[in-house]
Order: sequence, then C-alpha cells, then structure tokens
Amino acid sequence: MPPWVFAGTDGSAVSAADMRGRATVILFLTTYDTASQIAAARFDRCIHSLSRRTNAIAVAMEPPDHAILVSTFHDSLKLSYPILMPDPATLVGQGPFGAIGVVPTWVVLDAYGRETWRGVGVRALPELGDAVSRLAEGGESRTHGCS
Repeated sequence: MPPWVFAGTDGSAVSAADMRGRATVILFLTTYDTASQIAAARFDRCIHSLSRRTNAIAVAMEPPDHAILVSTFHDSLKLSYPILMPDPATLVGQGPFGAIGVVPTWVVLDAYGRETWRGVGVRALPELGDAVSRLAEGGESRTHGCS
C-alpha cells in the first residue's frame, strides 16, 4: 500500500509509518451520518477489548473546512482514538484506500501496513473483532467484544 498521511484537527499528522509494527483499524466515517455516529461509539468500546497491539484511528470523509465539526464530533462522543482529516486524494476516492463509497467503512491493516480486511456498516463490528484478533494472535480467531 502506498504511504499515507492524514491530518489531525489540531494540526498534528498521523502517517502509515506511525502505525507500522502493530495491527491498525481505520474507521472511515462522516460526522453527519447516524450509522457513523453509532459505529464511532461502538468502536470506542470495541477497541478496549482488542489486543493492546492494535492501533485505532478514524478518518472523517469531509472537506478540510469541516475540521471544527470533526473535533466537536470527537469530543461530544468522548472518543479515545483520534479522528483525522483525509488528504485530497482520499477524499475523492483516489488515495491509497481507494474509493470509500459507504460510511462507515472499516479497514484493517497488518503490522506491515497491508490491508487484510475491509467491512462496511455497523453490522461488520463482530467480523472486525475477529479480523483483528486473527492478526494479533497469529491466526487464531477469538471473538472479542465488538458488537
């Protein structure tokens, strides 16, 4: 997968290099979509039941001028993982993750940054937990509290 860098609403940056060495879950969402709001809250509960070796971030598929809305969304839901802003290519479906046509969309990357699983919608949370635990536990599937 090509390298990527997403900006935090506070001006920080998170890159593919920052995530290397651990499984990473990326939640693509929007702040104005009810399913994204539900997914963001459930994902926050879910990540605490996953392996400690798992990174968690979200990317708000919204234009840069929505950064204050994204920050408010994050703070209102009291999320423990960062929500980042997409780069211009990702926003129009030409970034390293391809087109994100539906939100919420979940992407799991292995410790080397390779995509190993993709799911869509809130109903994909149980599968997400299984996909991450397979990576973290060397192929064993064990259900975690992602539902």
